[in-house]
Amino acid sequence: MALLEKEEKENALIEYNVLREEIWERDNKTWIVSAILIFGSLLAAFAPEVGGFPTAIVSIILIVAAAILQYSSSRASAVDSVRLEELAMRLNLTEPTRTYETQMTGRWWVVVSRNVAYVLFAILISIYLYFIFTNILVLVVALVIGLLLVMARGERGGKRYAPTPGYR
Repeated sequence: MALLEKEEKENALIEYNVLREEIWERDNKTWIVSAILIFGSLLAAFAPEVGGFPTAIVSIILIVAAAILQYSSSRASAVDSVRLEELAMRLNLTEPTRTYETQMTGRWWVVVSRNVAYVLFAILISIYLYFIFTNILVLVVALVIGLLLVMARGERGGKRYAPTPGYR
């Protein structure tokens, strides 16, 4: 019976490490693709109009795609994080949770780091809408709405990840 416990523990540890790696890889890929989309949106925004087509619309589409990617990635990581925490409890890995709860919970910089991409998306969408409508009121309204949405998203924005020591 002890052999089975050891095998179960090894399997749980393997699953734990695979989930950690999946979260890390997903976050990296998301940021790479988001950076490409943001750069592409800037290129499209400042490109000359082709046949009267406002290129700022392409910019908005690219930024919305980046926002959707960022949101869906954080949701997928949150789902994985729940399982990661279950495995950590089973494996008696308490330090990652203790570190998060004592050093990160409720800190302003954690909230900022989780929401900085969405603030950037709100700013860029506002600017691109201004390019389309050339009305400062549109810029201000879009910016205020975007920032209110980011604030409404708040701390819910990302489930904490439970990395082990040595986690990248």
